[in-house]
Amino acid sequence: SKKRKTYLSKACNILMRHKSTETVCGIVKNIARDGEKMTVLTLQELEKKEVDMFSTVFIGNKDTRVIGGHMVTPRGYRKDI
Repeated sequence: SKKRKTYLSKACNILMRHKSTETVCGIVKNIARDGEKMTVLTLQELEKKEVDMFSTVFIGNKDTRVIGGHMVTPRGYRKDI
């Protein structure tokens, strides 16, 4: 919403009090639509971004990594199964 331009920045500031500024985050715009676009960035970079009603924001945890340009969060499954 045009009236809520500061909400993402405020949320990021709250998160950065408890999480690293380097936490892996992502934005996907127009999921499953023409023009779908994915962006992987840090929590600090996310704070400065603008998103719209067609955007979904993902916040990783301390184990989330960027692999092949994608956010990956290991789930701790045993590899020998």
